[in-house]
Amino acid sequence: MFQDLTVFQKVYETRSITKAAKDLYVTQPSISIQIKKLEAHLGVQLFERNGNKGVVPTENANRFYRDSQIILQNWENSLNHLVKSHRSPRIRCAIGVSPTTSLFVLPKLMENLQNYFDQFDFEIITADSEVILEDILKHEIAFGILEKPFVAQQVEQMAFTSDELVLAGNLESPEWIIGRAGSTQREYTERYFNEHHIRPTHLIKVSDDNLITKLVSMRIGKAIVSKRSITDTLLPYQQLSSDFRREFYLLSPTISSSTEIQKLINRIKTLLPQFHY
Repeated sequence: MFQDLTVFQKVYETRSITKAAKDLYVTQPSISIQIKKLEAHLGVQLFERNGNKGVVPTENANRFYRDSQIILQNWENSLNHLVKSHRSPRIRCAIGVSPTTSLFVLPKLMENLQNYFDQFDFEIITADSEVILEDILKHEIAFGILEKPFVAQQVEQMAFTSDELVLAGNLESPEWIIGRAGSTQREYTERYFNEHHIRPTHLIKVSDDNLITKLVSMRIGKAIVSKRSITDTLLPYQQLSSDFRREFYLLSPTISSSTEIQKLINRIKTLLPQFHY
């Protein structure tokens, strides 16, 4: 039954028999068989088949997904209690961070989590915000620290500090440095272009936000960057309107993978607003 619940959750999260089979390292027919067996056991239809191995959750699936999370969490907690009578296992805790928050938030956070190093094996994953959200929904990441807000089921977000963006670098240069499509740096740069009716003719496209700061610090072009990234430099910059302020967010699942992870997240919710960034 617990294996069936795990398969159900993976199909629900990926909306795909094919992707679920790939993630779980099993065949597609075995996934389909387990879903049919679970539906027969529950006496309800959980998914509507959508062709090409795609599926659409029913209302019963939406309700059962949350219940299945609670069931599996309670089961994992029970197993942990049994194991602890023999040994004290370390808990994997993957943290998803954006390139910006990895520089300005994560070091301070990890400094204040050193008391947890004996209990948790921390893993830091730097990725785009959308990837981090997806991995949180799949319970592959415990929580994320991002500069982009999300409205999604099964996740909670908490804003804990603001970040001012400025135009920095060689302000007379015709060269504009822009980030990858979908990045917040790219979004704010395009907003600046639209507000000032700019059609840039010289562009340098960069996939790493931290490299953008490095380039402008060498007076190579100009870019919209976090003011924090140039605080200790003599780099010229231009302040922008209040529209160019963003929030940093803690993103976490509404139901964590374990009680220990949830306690850690609760502690982090207390810590993050207290730091001086």
